[in-house]
Amino acid sequence: MYQEKKQYIEDQLSNDYVVKAQNSSIAFLLGALLYFFLHREHDKYQVYIIILLVGIVILSILRLYNANRYINKKVPLQDAVKIASFSAIFNGLLWSAVGIFSILSFDTVSVQIIITFIILISFSAGSLLTLSHRWPVLMIFNFSILCPQVFYAFYHRSGDGGSLWLLAYTAVNILYIFRQANVVQSELKMRFISEYDLKESLEAIALSKKTLEVESIKTFHASRLSSLGEMAGGVAHEINNPLTIIQGITKSIMVHDQLKIDDQTREKLGKIHAASQRIAKIVKGMKTISSKHDQIEHEELKVSKALELSLGLFEERLKNESVTFRYENSTDPTIRCNPQQISQIIINLLSNALDALLKNDSQSHNLDVLVIEDKANQAVDIRVINSGPLIDSEIETKIFEPFFSTKSLGKGTGLGLSISQTLAGNNGGYLSYEVYQGKVCFKLRLPTVTA
Repeated sequence: MYQEKKQYIEDQLSNDYVVKAQNSSIAFLLGALLYFFLHREHDKYQVYIIILLVGIVILSILRLYNANRYINKKVPLQDAVKIASFSAIFNGLLWSAVGIFSILSFDTVSVQIIITFIILISFSAGSLLTLSHRWPVLMIFNFSILCPQVFYAFYHRSGDGGSLWLLAYTAVNILYIFRQANVVQSELKMRFISEYDLKESLEAIALSKKTLEVESIKTFHASRLSSLGEMAGGVAHEINNPLTIIQGITKSIMVHDQLKIDDQTREKLGKIHAASQRIAKIVKGMKTISSKHDQIEHEELKVSKALELSLGLFEERLKNESVTFRYENSTDPTIRCNPQQISQIIINLLSNALDALLKNDSQSHNLDVLVIEDKANQAVDIRVINSGPLIDSEIETKIFEPFFSTKSLGKGTGLGLSISQTLAGNNGGYLSYEVYQGKVCFKLRLPTVTA
């Protein structure tokens, strides 16, 4: 957290440094034009001054161009900082030379030389706004800008009583500029610290709001699912009563009246009995799923037992949709889990796999459930594999997010995989996506129980 904050402040200071270079570039350009106006009547050093001013104009344009390119995101921040620093230092050196030639151009103290000093000191003081947090550049720039005054005090006007006063003034001015640079730098840092803290607070509020919205929608869907579960449990109970009667009567006829019925009737009664058993199995599954998961304790059982319910619910649909189904479970390890939660995960995975297969135009629809024990790590992988199209990498990163769905509106809530991942965690495992032997595979890994 501290490093992130420090990096943010440094980046903002650098950004401020480059952006403010626009104003200093314009100031240098205007200063160059003013200097040219002041020296238009002096021929002795005019050529040198003009050459130096042209150099200042070129560097100022480069500085302005660099700032504009950075603002338009055409150059990285670090490169923009280097160019801004380079142009500032050379601008200072050129102004130093211009100042020296300017002082030498005048034989006596005049309005022009006073204006020269005012402009030099203005540039020096103005550097606070741009260079305050770039100490090496600030020092080089200010010393080079103020060198002409020192040169003038000691050499050009030696013996003049005003020399010492000018030298003292220059020294005080330099100290004052560096002192004020500390103040400006501290104020800038405080400003960016406040910005960072505010940004963090706003992000935390936004995240809390989003989390609250997600939890609110989850609660809403959970209440709907709970109501649906209660209704399913009631319907299952109502179906179970007449179903028990049907099973009892058919079995009674087949056992006690077998001599009174012909083979054709016996075959029909057998079909009725088998169908009623299948319905009973589905009803049992509905009642199990409608029960409250948090009220069911974890228990030890074989993987095949945990998968029995969910696989049984899809048995008829797999046949109707002409899906080639393969189930392999050679070792059938023991796991400790909430059976209803594991069934819910497998039901979600099978439902998603079937939807993906039916959306695919391929004539071959294959769905595999493989149970592969990892004895070395005391775990078992339950893989649900389908021959549908692979998931795009962009979508892959989002598939476990709440409310993310690739299904059309009204055909999915986007909660299936998110809830399944949570349920997997509740049972000590995890749910993940991978490509297995070139096919789409969702892997549920659960810890096994050693004998």
